[in-house]
Amino acid sequence: MREDYKKQLSGQIEKHFLDLEQMILEDIVRRIKKAGKITSTADWQINRLQIIGYSSEDIEKMIKTTLNLSYPEVFELYDKVIDWEYVRNKDIYEQVNAEYIPYEDNKELQQLTDGFIRQSNDDLRNVTKSMGFYVDYGGGRLVMTPLSDIYQGYLDQAITGVVYGTFDYNTMIRKVVTQLTNSGLRSIDYASGWHSRVDVAARRAVMTGVSQLTGKISEMNADKLETEHYEVAWHAGARPSHAVWQGKVWSKEQLVTVCGLGTVTGLLGANCYHEYYPFVKGVSERNWSDSWLAEQNRKESIPKTFNGKEYTLYEARQQQRKMETAMRAQREKAVLLKQGGADPDDVMLAKAKYQGQLGEYTRFCKKMGLQQERERIYYDMRGRVAPVPKRFRRQYEVTSQL
Repeated sequence: MREDYKKQLSGQIEKHFLDLEQMILEDIVRRIKKAGKITSTADWQINRLQIIGYSSEDIEKMIKTTLNLSYPEVFELYDKVIDWEYVRNKDIYEQVNAEYIPYEDNKELQQLTDGFIRQSNDDLRNVTKSMGFYVDYGGGRLVMTPLSDIYQGYLDQAITGVVYGTFDYNTMIRKVVTQLTNSGLRSIDYASGWHSRVDVAARRAVMTGVSQLTGKISEMNADKLETEHYEVAWHAGARPSHAVWQGKVWSKEQLVTVCGLGTVTGLLGANCYHEYYPFVKGVSERNWSDSWLAEQNRKESIPKTFNGKEYTLYEARQQQRKMETAMRAQREKAVLLKQGGADPDDVMLAKAKYQGQLGEYTRFCKKMGLQQERERIYYDMRGRVAPVPKRFRRQYEVTSQL
């Protein structure tokens, strides 16, 4: 399956989960703004349940909306897997005079696909079952806090501080928005302690099943074609441990012993976009020669320098993803501060920081020879952030150097 198309389809599912994060953050800010109008402790005690309470019902509605939008795209993604990984191999069957069974008549493959679709949908639901944010309750130590406790504990504490005059509203809204956007909504596995942003967890949930089905189809095809050899796909900027075996032909045993098939860090493991296809010796032709692969590896290992730091192609792509994540968070921060009624100067400074990040991103991609992927920044569909006055740009430049 083409890597660009795979990323496009999985990106649509990622966007739904980024939208979920945005809806939850906007809901939190809406509640804070409403509470900010309360001036007496007595009124706060009376209105506390109305403002803070009933959050679980609202969250459930948001989650249901997200999952209902994601499920059809999971089906579409698997349809494309069948089209790219099974139907396109029909020509190979004809070349070796093997029987090709169309998908609509292939009950075994249909059952296999249905199982992976159910697995992906279940995994997406699991992503939403334990979500939370990293927040600082004081002392600078970040604590992973379940979403329910964000409303009932962290948010309650912040609003109470304003009502009782411990700190002013603008300080509180700035602190809450900064902490929550810096963290991002996260999916948490409490048994292992593992966590990641919900959009990353959603992509992994879907692409794990897609990769596994791709592998199963390749093995079914190889069995019918009576070959035990496979060609592993190649793509630019692979992690170093994968670059040594991508683009080459391996036996089924070597896929395990050399490429690490079946392990978290190997072929088809976490965040691996490689695939492998049946290779019939005497019939199939390699897509990538050893000499071409060696030259590509040599070129990609030559570092390029940006702001005094060297990056290989793989390292540059990792840095590009980090910059895109930071810019999405900063865009979100600027919008939420405005919605929350923060000081206009704070809103302008947030926008200035974003525009500074965007300028650095542009320069970095140009220096590294990378294509900018601004669609990964603009998932919120809000368009451009309006330019800010020069005095705010200068103020951001000064504060960022301190």
